[in-house]
Amino acid sequence: MSRVLIAAGAILNFLFGLFHIWLFWSIYQAKGLSHGIHGLMLGFAVGGTLSIFFMAYVSAFCARELLTTGIGRSVLVLVALTYLSRAVEEFVWFNSSFFIFFSCLLVGLIYFALLFMRTESMETESATF
Repeated sequence: MSRVLIAAGAILNFLFGLFHIWLFWSIYQAKGLSHGIHGLMLGFAVGGTLSIFFMAYVSAFCARELLTTGIGRSVLVLVALTYLSRAVEEFVWFNSSFFIFFSCLLVGLIYFALLFMRTESMETESATF
């Protein structure tokens, strides 16, 4: 089961990464923003995109380490909190899109569930999904 969730997390993060490349391009082309705000948004878009692709990479190619090491478990916590907080933010700071809310909630719960799954079987499985 952990392999299925890790694979789902990797795929979803990769798709979100692609979406954030498009989002960066949209922000780059935005008109009417002050220079400072525009630069800040672009900087956060680049950082967020890199973080999402990192989450996809670690899930796809470092699954064993993700589930069995202390730093890996810390990454699971970070990913879960990133997506769960983003789900809440959708109703606090954004346009209240139920699609975005449920997408972020789903990914956050996948990584949160991985924290509580038994990882003994992962130690004998390959490091990639």
